[in-house]
Amino acid sequence: MDVIIEGKITADEGIDDILRTCAEIKSVKTPVLRINDNNSDLQGRIGFSQGGYIVGGKIVPTGESGYEAVRRLLSVSEGNYAILDPMRKHVADVNQSLWIKVEKIVPLLPDLPESPEGLIDPHPQDAIRQTGNMEIPPNLQPDEKKDLSVDERAEAPKSVVVNAASKSRKFDLGYWRFFRAGLCIIAGFTVVLSVFMYHNELLTFFNNLLLSQK
Repeated sequence: MDVIIEGKITADEGIDDILRTCAEIKSVKTPVLRINDNNSDLQGRIGFSQGGYIVGGKIVPTGESGYEAVRRLLSVSEGNYAILDPMRKHVADVNQSLWIKVEKIVPLLPDLPESPEGLIDPHPQDAIRQTGNMEIPPNLQPDEKKDLSVDERAEAPKSVVVNAASKSRKFDLGYWRFFRAGLCIIAGFTVVLSVFMYHNELLTFFNNLLLSQK
């Protein structure tokens, strides 16, 4: 991962300022914030998504992940940090689909609630659309679609796929109409030609028919 920005966590530049920086970065869609605490062995990373969301975190020494890892890392008041660019690689270990808006969590620092209830956005895709960038990496997409039950799968609309090589796709109705019109013209021309060529015979036939009826 490339380091975009790095610095120290101090009273002048606290975690709140660093979070805002991560949320406002436009050149990187999924930045990762690395945090080291000077007063303990606490160190770890927090994953972000476009739209200013925290999606997860992980503490390196213990392997702790999820909201509790994010909560502990954001309690650091003295240490150093680095904002990293994963270079479009999926960083699954810092994604637990938390979808917590940075602007919701900043006013609560440094004492974040023990539970993320009320902080998680149930519809993050709406805010992401407003950013004008719809390209969401697969590992950072919201977990909206759950496994459907048997009844739900039966009721779900089924898509119909037509094979492009099938005969029904090759048949062109325009050609058939053109062919039918051609047949009508030929038939009409044949009738006119027959009348022209055999008009004497036809006149004799009709005369004899009239005489036979008298």
